[in-house]
Amino acid sequence: MKKSYTIKDLIFLMLGHIWWIIAAAIVGAAGTFGVSRFVIPKEYQSNISMYVKNSENQEQQQQGINNNDLTVSKSLVSTYIVILNNDVVMDKVGTELLKQYSEEELQQYFTVKDGKVTDASLKSCFQMTAVDQTEVLKITATTKNAELSSTLCNIMADVAPDFLIRVVGAGSVEKIGDAKVYDTPVSPNVMKNTALGFAAGIMLAVLVILVIDFFDNTVKDTAELNEKFQKPIIGEIQNIGGKVKKKDRGTSADRKRKLIYNNQDIPFNILETYKSFRSSLNFLVSTSENKIVAVTSSNPSEGKSVTIANLATAMSETDKKILLIDADMRKPVQHKNFHLSNKLGLSNVITDSKLLDKAMHKQVVGNLDILTAGTIPPNPSELLVSKQMAELLDKLKAQYDMILMDCAPINIVSDVAGLANSIAGVVMVVHYGTTTFAELEDAQKQLKLANCNILGFVLNEVQHKHGTGYYSNYKYKYKYKYNYNYRYGSEKTAASPKEDAPERVKDEENADGLS
Repeated sequence: MKKSYTIKDLIFLMLGHIWWIIAAAIVGAAGTFGVSRFVIPKEYQSNISMYVKNSENQEQQQQGINNNDLTVSKSLVSTYIVILNNDVVMDKVGTELLKQYSEEELQQYFTVKDGKVTDASLKSCFQMTAVDQTEVLKITATTKNAELSSTLCNIMADVAPDFLIRVVGAGSVEKIGDAKVYDTPVSPNVMKNTALGFAAGIMLAVLVILVIDFFDNTVKDTAELNEKFQKPIIGEIQNIGGKVKKKDRGTSADRKRKLIYNNQDIPFNILETYKSFRSSLNFLVSTSENKIVAVTSSNPSEGKSVTIANLATAMSETDKKILLIDADMRKPVQHKNFHLSNKLGLSNVITDSKLLDKAMHKQVVGNLDILTAGTIPPNPSELLVSKQMAELLDKLKAQYDMILMDCAPINIVSDVAGLANSIAGVVMVVHYGTTTFAELEDAQKQLKLANCNILGFVLNEVQHKHGTGYYSNYKYKYKYKYNYNYRYGSEKTAASPKEDAPERVKDEENADGLS
């Protein structure tokens, strides 16, 4: 949950979801247009004006109207409006209306009871106002029939004088012409409603985005990650493009397109990111005598196996001798990532150290050696904390400048915790927008109990929306493609599949590994 927002945060948050906002606006506009155009009944208006006079004395009228007369006339307008809205007047209008229309016709527009049009349904059609506070009374009728609106105005203008003179006993009214039939509907206002729908769609989308983001507890900001756990951010791995369904995340097909090894389609900026990651990690362990680093994640399918495979491949470009060990003996994937045999591996070497040379895959790419997981044992946790494992690591660290270990997710099993005494520390891979802070807190607690040092975090699959900011923590966005003539795993470095591998990775694509 994000604690606070700056204007910059809000701008980038909205820009990051701009297509959702546009889509919501279009849907809102289209919806209100459709409803206004085809669902809401059209209404028609007609009106008639009546002039209110203070006196019927013709001689006075000829002598001219003074200001007092005008004031009295204006006052009479307000009185007349109250009288004309009376039920008695409405009864008379309803009676006259029934003389021109049949009861069946009127039932389409009014409530008719006991052969009479109800006063309430008639009142709802009329609107009476003084025109700009003058002595002119304007009567407006609104119905779903243009001709009926005109008829109502004319009937009201005809019955009004008798009631007004009889009740008030002063002044008189005179209608100014007859009401006309206007065929253009006054309601609904399609353009206005469409514009309101467009604006409502935007507002609703913005509100939903803010609510979702406010309660979103997933990691999307490296600054917040660093502040919460007080650990460095070693790397930020950008998303290479293309969305993957949650159920497909971590599968062989998903890993394959993200691997540097033997892949010409990896963007240039991804390669540069791993080189930066390599430099940061070397700096972190530079003062440590132990150069063994475990890479894990909170949960499965967060990208830790792809991340360590690519890191190892990037390190193979240097003059340092690197070893990658697949220590995830429950769901190993590194043999698939590098097209290696897994007949012999870590589990076999732990139980029989004489198999080390046979199990080791030398110079898979550059200076990178790989020890796969080997036969899946019934007790992987016990093997990793065994004396034989510790002796194996002591032997190997004397032969390599850096040893990288791919370990099982810490919140699933505690394998990596058992290695605490043998490694320099742990690098936690965090999946952008998927890993939650709560899951990282659980992982941190387990590692802390095992006295296992967290070297830092790698934010994986970072979504780059719009430059720098809340939804894009990367400082630079490269626009180049990796299209050099050579590729990792080429003939210049090593054969793509090992020539001496007796067991090719067949179609293990169906088995989901932990990426």
